Amino acid sequence: MNTEEIKAKFKSALTEAKTKLADLEAKREDLSDNLKAEFDEKLAQMKAKKDDLEKKLDQLEDTSEDKWDEVKDHLSDAASSFKEGFSKLGKLFG
Repeated sequence: MNTEEIKAKFKSALTEAKTKLADLEAKREDLSDNLKAEFDEKLAQMKAKKDDLEKKLDQLEDTSEDKWDEVKDHLSDAASSFKEGFSKLGKLFG
């Protein structure tokens, strides 16, 4: 996979993350008052991760090939963190 394909993959993952965050935020009212505080905390963490991923993608545009592997690893870590975070948020509704 070349750098352009990887950039496209992570941009797609970011778009998907934004959609999932909006969907979960819309469901917030379905939670009990006890769970809303936990939800808000986890949602804030996810939004911070989304912002971090956006910054890293912006940095990627200016990254030289020799630093590419390092940036790619950070992006992969961020994507994994999103999956874990969405799983935790989803459990609040289960």
